[in-house]
Amino acid sequence: MTTTPCSLQRIATVLATMAFGALFSQQMAYASAAKSDQEQAADPQPVEIEQPFFTDQPRWRPIYQGIDFAEFANDKPRPLVMRVLRIDTSAPGLELFATPSNGDDPLETDAQTTRQFLEEHDLSVAINTHFFDPCCSRVEGEDKNLIGLSVAQGELVSPHTDSSQRDVILFAPGVFAEDDGLGVAMFPGAPEAESIETDWLSGVTHAIAGRAVLSCRQLRVGDDELSRTRHPRTLVGFGFSDEREFLYLVTIDGRQPGLSTGASLAEAGALMHFVGAYHAINVDGGGSTTMIIRDAEGASQLANSPSGGSERFVGSNLGLRALPLQPLAAPSR
Repeated sequence: MTTTPCSLQRIATVLATMAFGALFSQQMAYASAAKSDQEQAADPQPVEIEQPFFTDQPRWRPIYQGIDFAEFANDKPRPLVMRVLRIDTSAPGLELFATPSNGDDPLETDAQTTRQFLEEHDLSVAINTHFFDPCCSRVEGEDKNLIGLSVAQGELVSPHTDSSQRDVILFAPGVFAEDDGLGVAMFPGAPEAESIETDWLSGVTHAIAGRAVLSCRQLRVGDDELSRTRHPRTLVGFGFSDEREFLYLVTIDGRQPGLSTGASLAEAGALMHFVGAYHAINVDGGGSTTMIIRDAEGASQLANSPSGGSERFVGSNLGLRALPLQPLAAPSR
């Protein structure tokens, strides 16, 4: 079966049905997954999803091997600023890293800024991820509970028991990637999981819970207040282009009149579609929204403009280590 972005989602669903041990459900899932490529594995045709902010295609700037950066800014129909990291998931030397458990300390993780996270773990790029509580003190190291599933470096940090963050981005090299890629899949409406031994987490090295805004290139948002109101946003998504898989880490600034007003979930989903994502989830935004990039001199730089004026101590972050760009060859004489 040809593996496509939407068949990856189905594979994740098959793994989940196995966890329930229902023979009939397993047989139906396997039968569905085994259908012909034309009937089952082919991606849906691209759908025009309107976003009124940007018309020019992204101008990607390489910053590491396998990692490109793009920045968008416009003042019509209202001010909006967005930054995007595009990661080629099969690039050599990529290493994913997420906030680990705090071990025997109370709750699940220790609060730190995204910059502190990047510097402590010697990463190249990083963004904030999970919603967390208690929020939102300015106390470094405060114990935090993450809302929704978190798997970091193959260990369960937070169980999947909160119904508000039921959609999951999974990383499972060797399961969702044939070679050495990061192996990304999305599992909308994932069932509860309180142990890393849960069958549908088999082979998963990292997992992030959030709320889906894009699935198989289709908007997937509701009409509740969180969906309608405009806020700073952090988003994680993935898609395919030219037979390569890309991970997208995105921040949208907001709550800053004259600079950037933020986006609704529908607008955020449309913007993820615009940059190239097929699937995407919304994670913690607001004053938590942060992107940090280590520059060529090794200094960590704040890439976006946090709505609170400075970085927040957050419960969880996601980052990557990457190889530096190869120096340009000197012209031959």
